Amino acid sequence: MPSRRELLDALVDDVTRTTLRSAGLGPEDRVLARQRIQQAIEQTAVRAHHDVLAMTHGDSHGPEADRFGAHMDSRHREQGGPDPALRDTPAGKLAADLVASDDRSSGFHPLLTQRAEDYIAHEVTVAAEAAAKKVPGGPSQVPAAGVGAAAGAAAGAAAAAGAAAGPVAATAAVAKAGAAGTRSGQPHRRGPSIG
Repeated sequence: MPSRRELLDALVDDVTRTTLRSAGLGPEDRVLARQRIQQAIEQTAVRAHHDVLAMTHGDSHGPEADRFGAHMDSRHREQGGPDPALRDTPAGKLAADLVASDDRSSGFHPLLTQRAEDYIAHEVTVAAEAAAKKVPGGPSQVPAAGVGAAAGAAAGAAAAAGAAAGPVAATAAVAKAGAAGTRSGQPHRRGPSIG
């Protein structure tokens, strides 16, 4: 069986390849995007495994356990149980390795093991895709109609102005212009940061 590092690298490569294929990123931005995706996967995998352990070995009524319980409930309502297709993905293999390598979860009943692996794989996949969308040129950076179009124009101008100062300054200028555009008329949403 591959090592956890190999499983992580395979998952990062898979997400980077599929979500950033058409983003047109340069080599430096692609490396930064890959690092962001890897960080999101690592943090989310640890958090999701902790959620499972909270339900089985900790506070079964706390917010961590509630996240795992809500996932199991929704999976059963929507699909009749865990998604078997996830088991053969890089995310599923990473989740299986996490569950099997920890003494607190390696002895789970097979049904609970399957549900825990499904939860971790799902959470990791969602977090990785969200991280990929945050990179310059990622899917969520495409300007929307109306306010988004104005923000896109401002971001383009900012990028042109910042390009002479280097890629980090250009990226910061684009992010600042994009943030200013989304504040003008769009509702502000708050949520947990994944990195």
